[in-house]
Amino acid sequence: MAFVDLQQDEDVAPEVRSTFAAVREEYGFVPNILRAMAHCPDLLQTFVPFWAQIYASPTIGPRLRALAALGTAKAQECTYCVAHMSASARKAGMDEHEIGAVGNSVVQAQVFDPREALILELADRLTHDPDGTTDELRKRLREVFSEAEIVNIVLAIGTYNLTSRFLKALSIDVEEIFSAASAHPE
Repeated sequence: MAFVDLQQDEDVAPEVRSTFAAVREEYGFVPNILRAMAHCPDLLQTFVPFWAQIYASPTIGPRLRALAALGTAKAQECTYCVAHMSASARKAGMDEHEIGAVGNSVVQAQVFDPREALILELADRLTHDPDGTTDELRKRLREVFSEAEIVNIVLAIGTYNLTSRFLKALSIDVEEIFSAASAHPE
């Protein structure tokens, strides 16, 4: 059970209602993370467009972004995040074998190309140690990514770490839509 009440549509400020409506239109539901953030409408109104831009930025594309997100979620051991980011990974074209390989460094090396594996390594390192970006790792990043891609990847990993920590600290539950999907996979 969540540490804070998850705000229902009828209980939120008018500006939050419009955000909820836009999110529901896009995703089909309002995620519990936003229902928790609704306690602070100003922060919610700032966070949602920032997160949406990180998520939609064309700099790295959906597959690499999904790897950054899912790698971070699994490194954080955040059940909520893994559920959401696995769904995003599927939308980005990843199959169940690839999704299952994320977080297992031995299998990752066999399943993903070197750029993808490097993103997963970076997600793991930054999640466990914010100073984990060594000179050697920076060198490997520069060899395969542009500066814009590196900035986008690191911002994505940082943002997913922020949300994972927020969700875990407040014990935000995974929505029923994900619980039902995992109980009855297609």
